[in-house]
Order: sequence, then C-alpha cells, then structure tokens
Amino acid sequence: MTVIAFRPRRDVDQQPVDDEENPFTGVFRSPRGRTGTITGHLRLQRIVIVPRGAFVTGVFTGELREPDGTLIGVDSRRCTVPADLQRDDNGLEAVIRPMQLDLMGIVIDVLPFAVAPSLHFPPAPTPINRRSRRGAHGSQGPTRIRPR
Repeated sequence: MTVIAFRPRRDVDQQPVDDEENPFTGVFRSPRGRTGTITGHLRLQRIVIVPRGAFVTGVFTGELREPDGTLIGVDSRRCTVPADLQRDDNGLEAVIRPMQLDLMGIVIDVLPFAVAPSLHFPPAPTPINRRSRRGAHGSQGPTRIRPR
C-alpha cells in the first residue's frame, strides 16, 4: 500500500497575524475627482538581493477611501517592487521606494515604507593573523593556481 504524506494543516485559530507588520499609505485621484487615501499592508513573500539592487515581492492589500471616509473598495495585488537597503541596529532594513500601484483600476501613489523583519547578518569577521593563514608547508606568499 502506498502512503502519501501531506503537510499538516494549520488551525484557523493559529493563523499568523504578521500581515499588519508592513503597513503602507498612499494617495490617489478618487472617482469623484478629489484626493483619496489608501491604508493597507504588505504580506511579504521574499526579499531578493541581486547585482542590480534589492527587490521585494509580496501581496499589497489596501482599503481605498474618499476624503470624507466613504469606502470605495478593498483590493489586493501581487507585485515585485524595488527597495533600498538601509543599515539599522539589527542589520539591514529594506525600505520600499515610492511607487505606483494599480488597485481596482485606480493608480495609487504609495509612500516609502520600511519592511519588517530586518535582514540579520552575522558580525564582520575579525582580521586573521598572517601567520595563521600560512599553509602547513610554511609558504611565504599567497598560493597561485595556474591553468593547465
């Protein structure tokens, strides 16, 4: 008999509430012609660091409201956006650059915001004593590898 192992399901009561860790705000031109506001949060999926810079991928969810507080709608969109890495006490913190997000067919100007958690890096290694770097044979200089 073949047995297929499934991942255990999470209970509804044990759902993580980390969605509120990455709040953002922004403004947009409301359907009535006034300036509306958005408050939302980012559900972080990944932070990628490549030679061109840092990028954050996640799901942006927000409530669009008129200036008087009337709810226009709630929408979400998955996207990848550029970020800047800034050093803080714990390591590096990703800060989303100002961007435009399209929700419900409305272009929203999102203000810059920091992404939690910070990227924790180990402390820089201490300088190594030159004598300890020498090989067992006591070579004086760096080892050279020559192609054949």
